[in-house]
Amino acid sequence: MESDFILLGRRLLKAYARHDYLTVSQMATDYLATAERFRHHTNYGNAIHQANTLLGLVELQQDHVDRAAEYLLNSARTPGSRQLKAFGPSMLLAQRLLERNQRSAVLRYLDECRSLWMLSFGSLWKWRRQILRGRIPNFGANLSYLTDYKSFG
Repeated sequence: MESDFILLGRRLLKAYARHDYLTVSQMATDYLATAERFRHHTNYGNAIHQANTLLGLVELQQDHVDRAAEYLLNSARTPGSRQLKAFGPSMLLAQRLLERNQRSAVLRYLDECRSLWMLSFGSLWKWRRQILRGRIPNFGANLSYLTDYKSFG
């Protein structure tokens, strides 16, 4: 049911907010599988982005940096959504990976995000430049986009 799809997304984000990483891992995997039944739903692109972002964050909790980087790239492999187009992707996993010197994966992620975030107004370009200079950008509100259950829905 369509409402169950949205509810699963909210429950996933609440589990992440509680730091219940085992539940997050299980629910994110279920969310990805459920999303495939709702490929034409307006939230489909968000679901792909959110689930992969949260799975990557869980992998980082377990020091699986390479797996986290793969989830980061998977999070950008979505057809997008109204929210992604207007506000952009979550940069939370990207920032955490930069803190672990994973510049190459984050730069690839930013390149993939160009097709998602039509209204970036140069943010992706600016962040890319800062990363190439060895800095970690201030991602601002993009650290909470699509990962905070209070703003989801």
